[in-house]
Amino acid sequence: DGAPAHNAIIVKLQLNEMFGNRWMGTHGPVKWPPRSPDLTPLDFILWGHLKTAVYAEPPANLQDLINKITVACRQLTKEQILAATYREVSRRLELCLEKNGGNFEHFIR
Repeated sequence: DGAPAHNAIIVKLQLNEMFGNRWMGTHGPVKWPPRSPDLTPLDFILWGHLKTAVYAEPPANLQDLINKITVACRQLTKEQILAATYREVSRRLELCLEKNGGNFEHFIR
């Protein structure tokens, strides 16, 4: 909805107490990037799906490329997007727990 995150001082104090300087937020010690690409559902499925579908056979021309992209996008269902998002978020949470909240980005494919 575009509304900024709530930043109540009591919440920030609690986060500082629990995590020290290791939490992300709009006004936190680690700045939360706007529209973080590693957290958007389509990044978990769309780009890989498009690459596979569109380039299975190289497009003959620009119109063929546009058509292949359109068809590939229409093939994806909400259920597939949600399942891929759930799977990837779960995997990342498990990695985060394994690394005790430390950096795990290099373990993500």
